[in-house]
Amino acid sequence: MRKSISFYLLPVLLTVLCLSSCSETGQKTEYTHVIPANATEVAALDLKSIVDKAGLNTSDSRATLQKFLGLLLEGGSANLKQEAETLLKDPAESGIDWNAPLYVFEAPTLHNTAITLKIADLKKFEAMLRLLAQEQLCTAPVEAGGYRSVEIKDAGVLLAYNDGTLLGVYGGSTEQLKKLQPAITALMQQPADKSIRTGKYFTPMMQQKGDIRLLATPDALPMDVRGVLTWPHGTQLLGYVLFENGRIYATLQNADFKGNTKESNQPFHPQNSRELQQAMLNMMHGRAFNISLTSNELLTLSNLRVLMEYAPNEPEVNILYQLIMKIEELNLRGDKNRTNFTVVLNEKNENALKQLTDFAKLFIGM
Repeated sequence: MRKSISFYLLPVLLTVLCLSSCSETGQKTEYTHVIPANATEVAALDLKSIVDKAGLNTSDSRATLQKFLGLLLEGGSANLKQEAETLLKDPAESGIDWNAPLYVFEAPTLHNTAITLKIADLKKFEAMLRLLAQEQLCTAPVEAGGYRSVEIKDAGVLLAYNDGTLLGVYGGSTEQLKKLQPAITALMQQPADKSIRTGKYFTPMMQQKGDIRLLATPDALPMDVRGVLTWPHGTQLLGYVLFENGRIYATLQNADFKGNTKESNQPFHPQNSRELQQAMLNMMHGRAFNISLTSNELLTLSNLRVLMEYAPNEPEVNILYQLIMKIEELNLRGDKNRTNFTVVLNEKNENALKQLTDFAKLFIGM
């Protein structure tokens, strides 16, 4: 139990640290420098905004998480439980700057997803790692190449860090992480002029207003979608996701596009699967589109209305039905240059992310 718990403990501890608010390894670094200029996908998450909008910083949410941590840390030492309590009350004690964006990115040299966070206080961060190492939840720090690293046991995750930067890499196993070590070292030593910050589109990405901001190449899209698009080589995509009261808004566009899209102002409501498939095919081929679906239309096109008649007590069917019934309208509009996606919920006076979070809590029984 003590070994397997580390796989689940890392993301939980990261969540805990978001809900509120040693020795030197070198000079202070800029944490975004580990993101390479040729990253195929970069997402910047505004953790503070996301946590606030999801309603996860309320006393009720903290109490629920506290109970969950109590179960998760059952059998752990008093020191570990005390550390979790401390971090829940004051995330800054982790040494991580939770007001700075968390970046998720795809680095070609890693062939996998990585994250980077800003370390504000290296001594506090290393104090936390020492406790985790004492509890055998991670390895003792190893120094090499001007940075240090620990492996989260049984999770296949390596945390590389210096004074300013935390890089998290998933490898799946200790053996695979060893193979990735040269690539990890190269990212940790990467100069500013080789990083994403020197790119033409990094600043425009960060100037977007979303809770999640995106910069990607078409390579990040599914193969069946990428195969029919006619974007020229080197195309960059900008986008964001914004959670508002009663609405989720997302957009993805050619980063160099400055004009207006050419879709009709009259939305098309597919009445059967054939019409929906044809509309989606037109969209994938870059033709202007404006597709809308109400909750009733979604029930029909997904065959969920029929399933509810024959299996109303099936948990999966019932949950999907409840989720769709929260939607007033779903709209997808744009052309080959820009796609806008909007989900309008029936409840207009509460943030859409909180509504989804509350629904998820019910789903998992919290």
